[in-house]
Amino acid sequence: MYLEHAQDVLGQWLDWRSKSKAALVIVTATEGGAVRMPGALMAVSASGDRCGYISGGCIDADVAHHARQALSTGRIKRLRYGKGSPFIDLPLPCGGAIDVCVLPNAQTSVLRACHDQLASRQPVSITLSQSGSLVLEHLTTPGALSFQYIPKLRMRIAGRGADILALARLAMASGIQTELQLGDDAEAQDAQLLGIEKVTLLTLPSTLPKMDDDPWTAFLLAFHDIDWEEKLLAQALKGSAFYIGAVGSTSTHARRCESLQTIGFTQKQIRRIHGPVGLIPSMRDASMLAVSVLAEIVAAYQLKVRFPFIST
Repeated sequence: MYLEHAQDVLGQWLDWRSKSKAALVIVTATEGGAVRMPGALMAVSASGDRCGYISGGCIDADVAHHARQALSTGRIKRLRYGKGSPFIDLPLPCGGAIDVCVLPNAQTSVLRACHDQLASRQPVSITLSQSGSLVLEHLTTPGALSFQYIPKLRMRIAGRGADILALARLAMASGIQTELQLGDDAEAQDAQLLGIEKVTLLTLPSTLPKMDDDPWTAFLLAFHDIDWEEKLLAQALKGSAFYIGAVGSTSTHARRCESLQTIGFTQKQIRRIHGPVGLIPSMRDASMLAVSVLAEIVAAYQLKVRFPFIST
């Protein structure tokens, strides 16, 4: 899996740093079009191995070269690529500019705390001072730059049939932590053969497993059964998932919304449910529906990343 999330890059940096030297590269600013946002990270080992990326491939190798030089000298490097850069042999096709800071001696305690907070499903901010030191909080000190990092997208999918297995397989291939809640033993075995990280067998609608959705979790329902639908959606609505979706037609969705209103949910609460799901309407093939649904979930997650404190 190609690692790009801050949690993964920091995890690799910590592993390399425990054995030898390792540099941390931070994108500090961008102008015009850019592949990565300010705050994007790349780790570079003493041997030149890389984890993460800061461009579409046009400057990463050169940044890694400078990172290894910084490891040798122990001095921080600040680099600019693109417009206004001294590296005229490395133009950016997008026409913009990227500023990066290379830290050869980043504070292990700060980066470990940042990694651990993300791993515990909590957002975190780090501030880079003008001197190159890192602080685990958001500061407004003159000249300092603060970057916020959001926990990784997680998915919980409940239901049965080819639709959810296709979606789970696609999500796992995209590096998304995925939990499947299935009502069929045979499908549970199929899911485990596919390498799904977590598979839970559902027994009765009245005895649902404990829910652990957080603001960075997407929940998708793919049960075509009224009893399961009502119980599972009611449970999800009581949680904090940023996305709740349910597979089914427009008429099916209208019926389930009426059912939820009957048992006490408000229209505002019910409007949290996406239905019919997917960016492309009326998908009939499980594989294509999976792409459509995952695209919708990723779009909702990106909105959450940009505005992390909006209510679900």
